[in-house]
Amino acid sequence: MDIVFTLSILVSIFSLALVLIGIPAQIVKNYRERRSGQPILTILIALGFYASQIAFFLATGAYLPSVSFAVGIIMWGITLVQYFLYRKN
Repeated sequence: MDIVFTLSILVSIFSLALVLIGIPAQIVKNYRERRSGQPILTILIALGFYASQIAFFLATGAYLPSVSFAVGIIMWGITLVQYFLYRKN
């Protein structure tokens, strides 16, 4: 097996685990507590990270990991919406 393909599989598995287990748990916690559990800077950094990784994977032709990062950017987008919904006025 090609090393790039093997690494793409590993990156995909771990990033999907993060975005399908870790981030949804934060979203549910935010919903239950009616507050954002993350500071806005953390959310924006995560969105920038995921966007840059998607661009990198697309530029290098590693399409498999870009799928899991696309899911991640959606999840962090939800936390951004929650930040504005639950912020204190």
